[in-house]
This record gives sequence, C-alpha cells and structure tokens, in this order.
Amino acid sequence: MALRFGAHDDPLDKRGRADCARLRLSYPDTVRIAPDRSATETAAAIGADGVIDNALKALDLGRWKGLTPDQIDPMDLGEWFGDPGTSPHGGECITAFLARLTDWLDTAWTVDVGAVVACGTAQGLVAAATGASFWSVEVVPAGVIDLERRGGRWRLQLGSTDF
Repeated sequence: MALRFGAHDDPLDKRGRADCARLRLSYPDTVRIAPDRSATETAAAIGADGVIDNALKALDLGRWKGLTPDQIDPMDLGEWFGDPGTSPHGGECITAFLARLTDWLDTAWTVDVGAVVACGTAQGLVAAATGASFWSVEVVPAGVIDLERRGGRWRLQLGSTDF
C-alpha cells in the first residue's frame, strides 16, 4: 500500500485487524478515543470502551488529504518538512497540532487515562511530551506507548503491554 496523507480515516485493513487481535491490554478507568476512523475501529477491535475526544483528532492535512507524496509539489513538501509553523496544505500546521496535544496532555495526566489514536497523533503526543521534533518520532501501527508524568516531567516507555 502506498503512503497517503489522511489515511487515518481509512477503515482498518486485514493487517490492522490482525495487529489489534495480538494486543493484550488492560485499561484504566478513563479511555479517550480519537474521532478518526482508524482509532474508533481500533478501539472497537480491542474492546476499549471510552469516549470520543476531539482534541485527539489527527493532524488536519487540508487539501493534501488522500494524496500521495508524488502528487504534491515538492517545494510545498519541503516547506512543510522544514518549517513546523507552515501549512502549505491549508490545514493545521505541526506547531498548532503539537500545541493542541500539549494542552491535552496537561489536562489528561491528572488521572490515569488511556488513549486510542492514529499513528500520527501518537507521534505528536510523544513529541509534545518529550520535546522531541515531530519528525524525529516514529510510531508503528498498533504500538503501545506509556507516558507517565513524574515530578513535572514525562517518562516514556515503549513496547508496554498495558495502557
């Protein structure tokens, strides 16, 4: 399958459903689910009962949604990858996306909360929590990430089996 912008709104494919079937998770009392189709279908497949949280929606890629990278002007792609404050696609810039996720983290961490989100949103949550560049974080589908706030700092655990 070719990379397409906005794939978070595609239904889970056979591989996605198989990835979900392999997960063995325990859930906190509070689970938030992104409104994106990939997140809602994943939540249903893994039995995560929660509420839709629009603050966790995927990055709005504007007019690039559904396009492959070779369908986009290389200058626009270069601008987007080079400057997180720009949005040549007409949607949300990376800076605003990370600010939205930082706000969510600042309120969500006061309780034990699980989140089911699209890969790009998980990438953004890790970047927002750790201060890493959005582009330096890679998250695999059906990956489990444990972020825990301790002493004003985020602790990141990858490959956790609990969420």
